[in-house]
Amino acid sequence: MSQPRRDDPAAALNQVLSEVIDGILDVRQAHRRVPETHALHAVLDQLFDDLRAWAQLLADQDQALGVSPLASMSTGAARTPPHSWHGAASDEEVRRIVGEDLDRLAQHLATALVEQRDDQVRAALAEMDRGLQIHVRALSEP
Repeated sequence: MSQPRRDDPAAALNQVLSEVIDGILDVRQAHRRVPETHALHAVLDQLFDDLRAWAQLLADQDQALGVSPLASMSTGAARTPPHSWHGAASDEEVRRIVGEDLDRLAQHLATALVEQRDDQVRAALAEMDRGLQIHVRALSEP
C-alpha cells in the first residue's frame, strides 16, 4: 500500500488499519512457534487480542467517517504475512520480528494522529498508541 497523502486523514487511518492486519497475521504465525510454557506465548496472546480489537476499532472509525475500510486494501484472507515463518524460531527471533512489526505500526500511528481532524478518531488512535507502547515494553522483556 502506498503512503497516504499528507492531507488525507482517512488514508492515514487506513494505513494504520493495514499495518494492524499485517500484525495480526504475523503474530498468529509467531504464536504458533512459541511453546505455551514460555512467557512470550502469553505476551503474544494478549497482543493478538489487542490487535484484533484495534482492527475493529479502526474499521468502526472508518465507517463513522463514511469510509469503507477495505475499499483501499486487501482483506486479511487475501494477504501474505509480512514475514515467512519457516520452521522453528527462537524467542529472540520472534521478539525481533514482532518488534519490527510494532515499530512500523507505531510510525504509521504517529502519522495518522497528526493527520486526524476528528476528535473521536484522535482519541481512538491515542488509546491504541498507549496500548501499543505497553506491548512494545512487554515484548522487550525476556
